[in-house]
Amino acid sequence: MKNLKKIICPVDFSEPSDAALKSAVELAEQYSASIVLVHAITEIDPTPSPSYTLTHHLMDQIPQIMGQMTENAHKAMQDLIKNHIEERVPADHRVVIGDPAESIVELAENEEADLIVMSTHGRSGIKGLFFGSVAEKVVRSAACPVLTMRYKETS
Repeated sequence: MKNLKKIICPVDFSEPSDAALKSAVELAEQYSASIVLVHAITEIDPTPSPSYTLTHHLMDQIPQIMGQMTENAHKAMQDLIKNHIEERVPADHRVVIGDPAESIVELAENEEADLIVMSTHGRSGIKGLFFGSVAEKVVRSAACPVLTMRYKETS
């Protein structure tokens, strides 16, 4: 494997994401690399439906809701860095708004990342077909290697 300098690690604050973060930190330590955490927030279309009055009211609140979600994500990522990464490897974070897979790939390109380390949620069958897989989309379109970590729940 080539020398790693920068690792992108998408996080969604789930257990699978935490497991991938742990692996990303271990790799970063081994290669003296830095980590950039990324959390993608799917953009909500603020165009109200003309048939629902309640929807108009809720749609007016979308910018405030998105702002709060972004602020909460920044704080949660700062906590992740402080509690799991700080003093081990250099780390930074980004919160992006948009399609998660596209946002992760774009950030990796902009940051000239050497590797993306991310979890999969192990969805298969109808769930996997219906929801698709962010990890699968990233693997198919990223310019750099992608290490996916399948998370298995313990019963």
